[in-house]
Amino acid sequence: MSLNLTIDQGNSAAKVALWDGDRLIDQIVEPTITCAHIRRFLSPYGRPANAMFCSVSAKESRLTDIIAKYADNVSRLTNSTPLPIAIDYRTPCTLGTDRIAAAVGAWASFAGRPLLVVDAGTAVTYDAVTADGHFIGGNIAPGMRMRLDALHRYTARLPQVEVPRNIDYDTFLGFDTPSAMILGAVYGIVGALSYYRANLPEGTHTVLTGGWAGEISKLIDFEATVDPELVSRGLNRIITYNEHK
Repeated sequence: MSLNLTIDQGNSAAKVALWDGDRLIDQIVEPTITCAHIRRFLSPYGRPANAMFCSVSAKESRLTDIIAKYADNVSRLTNSTPLPIAIDYRTPCTLGTDRIAAAVGAWASFAGRPLLVVDAGTAVTYDAVTADGHFIGGNIAPGMRMRLDALHRYTARLPQVEVPRNIDYDTFLGFDTPSAMILGAVYGIVGALSYYRANLPEGTHTVLTGGWAGEISKLIDFEATVDPELVSRGLNRIITYNEHK
């Protein structure tokens, strides 16, 4: 069994996953990654042959040092890493590697279909991949926490509102100020998603990931796939692609 280790270091947490081919074996989510986390995670399975990580934080060098102790071939996803899809972004050096990995993960599952890839986390990204595998661009917007924080910070009287674990969708209109802020934030994301989907080619399939993917999927009126492991899946697919080049 040849194992691949992937690490998706996000803004608020890191997702560590172990793969056997295309099969997800195990995963953990930690606020930050330490040697102890990786050692405990891998102890039942042995040393992986390959490891790849992407990061949106300033922790790349530390991650490389940690992972190198527990995997044979360690690489960081960069804008120059060979990919199974083409990147048509005008400034590929500024394209977030998490967005690249999510696009590859969606393509790995739905190759041959035009795709709208949405990562609804700290920020929300909306990216398009053509049916023949070209990443043609996308947009970035604030996520739920950022929207609510900004409403409080940049106004005189709007309160600080915590992001709820569950939202009451019996109405799309707020019944007090906190609910007006929460529903305004969530339906702002839903409305943007619906707009992008309506302006992409007929037959475009939507793939959602990130902490708010499940909530968002309840509110859209078209087919979508929720894949919590989308970025990790993309990293694993990139490992496999480069192994067989």
